[in-house]
Amino acid sequence: ASMAKLGEGDARWIVDERADGANVNGWHWQEKDAKPWARERFQALLCGMEMTDGCEEGVRAVRATTVLKCDGEAYVNKRKGKIIPGYELELEIGYEGDVGDGGAVCSGKVRFPYIADENADEDPEVNVLTSKDSKEDAAVKSSVLKTLVPKMLTGVRVFVEEMAAGGPGGDAPSAGANVDAAAQAAAKAEADSKAKKAAAAELRSDKTAPLSQKNHTIKMTENFYCRPQDICDCLLDGNRVMHFTRSAAKVSPTLGAFEMFDGNIHGETIEYAPGEKIVQKWRFRNWPEGHFSLVTITFREPEPGNCFVDLVQTNVPECDGFGNETVMDTTENGWKNLIFSRIRQVFGYGA
Repeated sequence: ASMAKLGEGDARWIVDERADGANVNGWHWQEKDAKPWARERFQALLCGMEMTDGCEEGVRAVRATTVLKCDGEAYVNKRKGKIIPGYELELEIGYEGDVGDGGAVCSGKVRFPYIADENADEDPEVNVLTSKDSKEDAAVKSSVLKTLVPKMLTGVRVFVEEMAAGGPGGDAPSAGANVDAAAQAAAKAEADSKAKKAAAAELRSDKTAPLSQKNHTIKMTENFYCRPQDICDCLLDGNRVMHFTRSAAKVSPTLGAFEMFDGNIHGETIEYAPGEKIVQKWRFRNWPEGHFSLVTITFREPEPGNCFVDLVQTNVPECDGFGNETVMDTTENGWKNLIFSRIRQVFGYGA
């Protein structure tokens, strides 16, 4: 049968635009630019705070002033009611410190070079940069690191939670919501986390084996509207991997070492049958030293253009190298939202 010509498609497969513009049940793909909202949230969450306790000798107070820089991208996608946040931001916050009794002020900036959704489960890197090289500036910098930076990291964690809730237009607070509200949300999240850890500790109190020695298996099946080789190319072609991950990668469709997400994921491809099977030794950088899982990806195509991807990942540790018991959730979420969902979004291989 010949393909329908433009304008002659079967009416049963055409979704008409509604006159009222409604996006019923969130069925259509929506993307909202969240960068302006993100800058305002960082201003509300990280700026305006002042610390007097805990400062170095000779430093009377340090305070975060304003957002100096918020570069990169931030967006929230919605499809069928599912929220998919994405962000890669470089953030700089100005600070000032009062020193001595003469009213002298030292200034500088706190730099977060990479706040990104792929690292949502861990605190970002932080650099404190002084504007001058003096004894007073060094004392203020040390005070900022001890007092302001922990508060700022709390604000970043609140931002990450708000993006996961939909950012602008979702369940997150308005851009100008005050710091007290953020602190309350962070305190609640910290209390919930402590309660879960306490419950987990009680459940395993009678076990002698360290929790990190337990290993688990992840299984999932994803459906794509393309050929199996297309997904193989997305996973093993370096240019395509960098395109949908928006980060550095060293990947090739050959056996040997690979890296993704700026080296946060790395391992070795040990078996590859094009369009049929991929087997890799695979790990996150923050997993226990030398611990690799085994990823096996196989492909099924019951009819041309209807591809099913079956993933089995064995030997996944329960804890990372720092004792955090979030490895299973982080790994599964990474496959679903940072790899497979992005492949659909970027290359158009899914509904």
